[in-house]
Amino acid sequence: MPPYSAAFRLRLAIVSVVCVCLLAPMRTQAMRIEKSEPQGSDYGAVLIDRWKGEDARVWLERQLAEEPDNPKWRFLLSQALFYLGRYADALAALDALIEDVPHPQFHSFRGFIAQTIASTETLTLIESEHFRIFIDPDRDAALVPYISDVLEQSYQRLGQHFGLFPKEKVLVEVFPTTGTFYPASSLSARDIEVSGAIGICKFNKIMLLSPRNLARGYRWTDAISHEYLHYLIVHLSANQAPIWLHEGIAKYFEDAWRLPESSWLSRRTESLLAHALANDSFVGFKNMEPSLVKLDTTYQVQLGYAEAASAIDFIIHSMGSKGLARILQDLSEAHGDGATGAISRVMGYEFEQFEKEWRQFLQSKQLQEHKGVRLPQFTLKEEDQIPAEDLRAEIESTTARMHTRLGDRLRQRGRDRAATREYHRALDKDPYSPYLLNKLASTLMIRQRWQPALQYLERARMLAPDYVTTYTNLGRLHVGLQSYEEARSALWEAVQINPFDPLIHQYLAESYRQLGMDGRAKQEQQLLERLQGSR
Repeated sequence: MPPYSAAFRLRLAIVSVVCVCLLAPMRTQAMRIEKSEPQGSDYGAVLIDRWKGEDARVWLERQLAEEPDNPKWRFLLSQALFYLGRYADALAALDALIEDVPHPQFHSFRGFIAQTIASTETLTLIESEHFRIFIDPDRDAALVPYISDVLEQSYQRLGQHFGLFPKEKVLVEVFPTTGTFYPASSLSARDIEVSGAIGICKFNKIMLLSPRNLARGYRWTDAISHEYLHYLIVHLSANQAPIWLHEGIAKYFEDAWRLPESSWLSRRTESLLAHALANDSFVGFKNMEPSLVKLDTTYQVQLGYAEAASAIDFIIHSMGSKGLARILQDLSEAHGDGATGAISRVMGYEFEQFEKEWRQFLQSKQLQEHKGVRLPQFTLKEEDQIPAEDLRAEIESTTARMHTRLGDRLRQRGRDRAATREYHRALDKDPYSPYLLNKLASTLMIRQRWQPALQYLERARMLAPDYVTTYTNLGRLHVGLQSYEEARSALWEAVQINPFDPLIHQYLAESYRQLGMDGRAKQEQQLLERLQGSR
């Protein structure tokens, strides 16, 4: 290192600490700074930690006006610009700093900014009233007609729940490939396939992997609303909320944009909690740190979400939604004792008692383990490839798989009646497979046996509410029955999971035409033709 002055080396050491803290999870431990206290030398870092990028920029530029060569202010300014989504400006500021102070930590952050720029270079800005959405308009054309509406509905409905309507437009980035998503988000293939981490709210923005990268898509609409909830929680709590509170709130309210009541207690969630209660095998709130994503198995991750959401349910049941808001407000005041202190002050008892009361609350619900519950699958697929069917993943019984293969061969030969019998035999061996239920229903629809097919599809929807094939087949069935409003409703569910299937838009276009909604019909027809042209 060059022979800088002692004072300069001290400032550089401070900057290095800031750099390490912000580069690891990009999160500093916010210090307690009350409004009545003077703004100390760490105030810029605190503002960045609280995702107040514009306030941080203004404050840091004021410091630099007095100390233009101060490396700490210069580095933090590059951070603030990055948090504002001004990547080119952040890079330019950091390059100028590196030219004067070629420190390895600065180079490390520069590399991350450069990777982010490279990962977002194909994205185009779509602005809605409250969001700046960067998306690939070609590869993710199937998301473009819907994403703004989902976010704006989230803005309004979640704003009503939490009393926060951000004034600055929220930055959203949708990545078309895993190759662009990984470096920008700091997530990995393992995080997606084991933990289902297809989105993240970090660096003062929402990042989402396009559902086109997963074999059956995923409920991307709820996922993006889930991440927006994390954004709100950071701002409501001054970034002091622990992971369990973050994930519990986000899970509990992720479907509030579309439903009047939370559906957090699904068959899967209930089964996970019932099993954990019976076996005393909870993940535990402390073990969820630093992230649910880093738990070892899909089971642990899903149980962690269930525990966290149930804790939010307990808080709301005990104190109403205002009690939850008070906990977040208490956290924002940075008393230094985190959620344990906030819960103690708001709910009136220590955190150990909170955990006991929560478990008793769960016991009182008389939760049950349901048969046929399966953990979600987040299987990545190759770019623009249609994944091969994996019967082992879809059907548990070996005998059922044998009957399914025979049914497929019979169906290929046009022997639909015989194929139906084989699918029935397969279903007898594996009655909880949504895959088999859809196989049987689609074969019955070929024979125009609409009502029996509808019964199987409704059972599939009950067993696996995020299984996209069920909704596509329901849409097809209701078009066949000329019940076009029911078709539209089912197909909108399919759009929320995998809008890249042209069949969805074919049936939607027909449904809208029959309902007299010509504008929507035209939009769906254009999207259908675009998707067919890209194949």
